[in-house]
Amino acid sequence: MIKAIFQADEDRYISLDVSGHAEYGEYGKDLICASVSSIMFGFMNAIDGLEEDVKITQSENRITVVDHSGSEKVNDYFELVIMQLKTIEASYGDFIKVERK
Repeated sequence: MIKAIFQADEDRYISLDVSGHAEYGEYGKDLICASVSSIMFGFMNAIDGLEEDVKITQSENRITVVDHSGSEKVNDYFELVIMQLKTIEASYGDFIKVERK
């Protein structure tokens, strides 16, 4: 299962940690994993282009993004990504969980 755990205060996203494998399909052909990976790589590429104080950590089955900038644009990106992940969860909740920490 993919777990997407985010932290937020009352009006700002602080972090997003996405880890695991959906196990929806054969390794390398898993549509849910491919979808989540595409969303997360797009998120990281967008943030990387902003030159804001955001820490991105990536390993084989985990991506963690922590915002230290307070940037409104970074916050908007977090909101969009979390909305996309929740949309996948709405249809494939046995394979992905999105939670607020």
